[in-house]
Order: sequence, then structure tokens, then C-alpha cells
Amino acid sequence: MPRRYTLAKRAEQLTATRTRIVEATLAIYREQGFAAATTHAVARAADVAPATVRNHFPTPADLAAAAADAILADTGLPGAEIFEGLPGQAARVERLARELAAFFERSTSWWQVLQRDPDLAAAWGGPEARYNDHLSRLAAAAVEPGGGDAASTAVVLTMVGGPLYFALRGAGRTSHETVEIELALILPWLARRRRTP
Repeated sequence: MPRRYTLAKRAEQLTATRTRIVEATLAIYREQGFAAATTHAVARAADVAPATVRNHFPTPADLAAAAADAILADTGLPGAEIFEGLPGQAARVERLARELAAFFERSTSWWQVLQRDPDLAAAWGGPEARYNDHLSRLAAAAVEPGGGDAASTAVVLTMVGGPLYFALRGAGRTSHETVEIELALILPWLARRRRTP
């Protein structure tokens, strides 16, 4: 008698297979680089057939995007919920700076992988655009619920975003010191901007 599958069981199996493929891909990216993550290599590492990889991810770009999304989920990219219950702009900007710093620390090993593998960085162009858009929306929400003015949003994003953070960390500052420097620069500027008509 043939086995019967429920739809729920089948969906669980598909999700588990997809997850295994993404995890295998991430391991290959980390250990060997983007170019090594061929369909056959991923299939071997995930213990599935190459056709299974292609069924879940028809192109290498699809697989790369899923891998990038998995990293962001795993490292806890903050969302707009970080602002819940915070009454003022300064509190929201401070929360954003601290949450992004924690996220950057959790994802440091992946930033290092990207720096040494330009092919992977190129493959993650689409996910990177979504990531940057997400950070822009967070900065706008920190400036003002519902979105702040473009100049203030850009300044907040520049001050608490990755480039300044990693530059200060690279200069020997701790994560805490880096956030304190960012806030010392940005909060007085925002306060003056609010007072200026």
C-alpha cells in the first residue's frame, strides 16, 4: 500500500529540505566562496539530488538571495518593533544605534566573508538593496514615526549605519564606545535641527 502524505507533512518536508539546502550553501560560501557553491556541490552537501536544489532554487541568484535572507534572519536584523513604547526622537535614535551595533556584532563574520569574496558581494546585490531600504525605513522611523525628513534620515543612517560603525571599531573602539561616539555626534545635531524653523 502506498504511503499517504498529509499536506501539512509534505509542507514540513519541503521546508526542511529548503532549509538544509540553504544551510549547505552558507557553509560552502563561508568555507570555499561563492564560486564553489555549484548546484552539484550544494546537492552533495545537503544530501539531496541536484534536481531538488534546482526545484527549490531555479537559479544561483535565487539561492544566493535565500542565503542572504537566512543570514539576516539568523543574525536578528532589527525591525520597527524596536521603537515601540519610546516617546521621543532621541530615545528612538539611541535604540536604533544600540540595536544596529548589536546586529553588526552578531553578523561580523559574514561581513568578513563578503569582503574577501567579491563574487558573493555581487550575487547579493538584490538582497543588499532590500537591506539598505530596510535600514533607511528604520532611520526614518527613528527620526519621526511615519517617516522623518529626508536630510535627518540620511544623517541618522550615516551616523549609525555600517560604515561609521566599522570604521570606529577598526580604530580600536569597543562596540559600546562606538555607539556613544555616534550618539554624541548625532543627538545634538538633531536637537538643533528640531529647534531651527
